[in-house]
This record gives sequence, structure tokens and C-alpha cells, in this order.
Amino acid sequence: MRKNLMLGAAVTIVVIGALVFLYVRGGGPSAQPAAVTSGAGPAATAVPFTKLVQGTQSSISARTNYVITSPTQLDELWKTIGATGTPPTVDFNTHAVLAVFAGKESAATIAVAKIEDTNARMVSIVIAKPTGACAQSVPAATPYELVAVASTTLPLTHSDTTETVPCNQ
Repeated sequence: MRKNLMLGAAVTIVVIGALVFLYVRGGGPSAQPAAVTSGAGPAATAVPFTKLVQGTQSSISARTNYVITSPTQLDELWKTIGATGTPPTVDFNTHAVLAVFAGKESAATIAVAKIEDTNARMVSIVIAKPTGACAQSVPAATPYELVAVASTTLPLTHSDTTETVPCNQ
């Protein structure tokens, strides 16, 4: 019964997140591409963010991203990713939590590299993968990272960059 409840909570988080901030390559229904102009658009403004937690094993096995906008959603996600302790306190009146998941693969890490505002909020994500023979020997993982960032009314979009890293890192 408890497993069904946890599964239901995970599905709820996925559905809510998908409606708010689901994006995969090519964008999802709520992903809005940032306007690109030839020097005529507004300058990008760096947006500070705080890493809350990063890990390699979660139950989210698809490459996806979510915006968490309430303590209840954060509590549910915290349980779903199996993070230890209690979730950090986030003022959801002024902030949101972005959750990025690499999916089920031998990825070393996934991380938010930077966030910038122009006509949209651009979240730049780096996925680091091991190279060579190491790539085949690394067990499958489901890396994730959660960051807190000031809330915005701008549409959200993202860019993924994949980097390769040597086995010893």
C-alpha cells in the first residue's frame, strides 16, 4: 500500500512538473524558446541560484526537468529521489526549485551550469559522461540536481550540453 502511495506521489510530481516545466530535446508543450535576435534584443542577465542537493540515484528514469513551486511538491520530490534528511526550507513566495534529471544512463553528473534571463529564463544544463572503456563499466545511474532560484513569470527554456570526462574524475 505504501509503495502504491509513493508511486502515486511520484506520478503526481511528474504530471505537475510536466505541465509546468517539462522539456526534452525539441521542447515540450510548456517550453518556450528564447527569442534570438541579431544584437537587438535585451542583454542576458545572470540569475543567481543555490544548489540544494545532487545525487546519482533517483527513481526518475527519464531525462526531464521540473519546477517545484510548493513545500508539498518539494517534500514529495525529496522522498522520490531518496534524499536523506529533511528538505531545505525554501520561501516559495519568492523562489522556486528547479529539478533536473539525466535519465537512466551511465552519466557521471547532471548540473545546472548557469541561469540567464532575457525574453525567457534560459537554464543551461551540463551532463557529464565517462569516456572510453570506463563508459561501459560504469553501472547505470539516474543523476539529478535540485537548485533554488528566484521565481519568474518569464517562460522557461533550457539548453543541454554533454561533456565527456575521464574515468578517474
